[in-house]
Amino acid sequence: MARLARAEVFATDEVAIVHVMNRVVRRCFLLGDDPVTGKNYDHRKQWIDEQLVLLAKYFGIDLLCQAILSNHIHLVLRSRPDVVAEWDDTDVAKRWLMLCPVERDDNRQPKEPTEFELNQIRNNKEKLAEIRNRLSDISWWMRLLSQNIAQRANLEDEEVGKFWNHPPRCSLFHCLTNACMQVVA
Repeated sequence: MARLARAEVFATDEVAIVHVMNRVVRRCFLLGDDPVTGKNYDHRKQWIDEQLVLLAKYFGIDLLCQAILSNHIHLVLRSRPDVVAEWDDTDVAKRWLMLCPVERDDNRQPKEPTEFELNQIRNNKEKLAEIRNRLSDISWWMRLLSQNIAQRANLEDEEVGKFWNHPPRCSLFHCLTNACMQVVA
C-alpha cells in the first residue's frame, strides 16, 4: 500500500507536531568517520546546526527536537500557521527573502532585502499569500534544509546528483486546530 502524501495527512493551515526523518544516499556521511576512506565528517554537524537555527529564526515552525546520526537526521517540528497569520506583509516578505535571498555577501550570508525586492512580494497579494503559507509549511522547511546541506556536501565530496533519499519520511504526532491552540496556550 502506498504511503499518503504529507498534504493528505495534515493541513498546512493547522498547527501540527510532526516527526520528520531524512536519510542520505550513495554511502554518504553526515557525521563520523568513513571506515573506507578514513575521512571524518563531524564538521557537517555545525552546517546542520547553523541551517536549523536560520530556519527556526525565519519560519513559523518550532524545532522541538533533533537527532543527527551518521547517515540520517530526525527532527520533531511544530508548524505554527497561527503565528505566521499575525505577521504583517513586510515581515513575511523580509523573512522569505532572508531564507531565499536575491543576493548574498562574500561569506554566502543573505544580504538585507532592498525596498524594491520587498515590494515585489508585498504588492503581489497571490505571491504574498503563497509565501505566508510556505513559512509554516514543514515540507518547505525540509526542502530548504535538505537543499543547503546537499549542495555543501556534494561540493565538498566533489560529487553531483542526489545526496538525500527524497522525499523525507514524515509522521504526524498530533494535530491541533486553531481553536484548541487557544485553549492550550
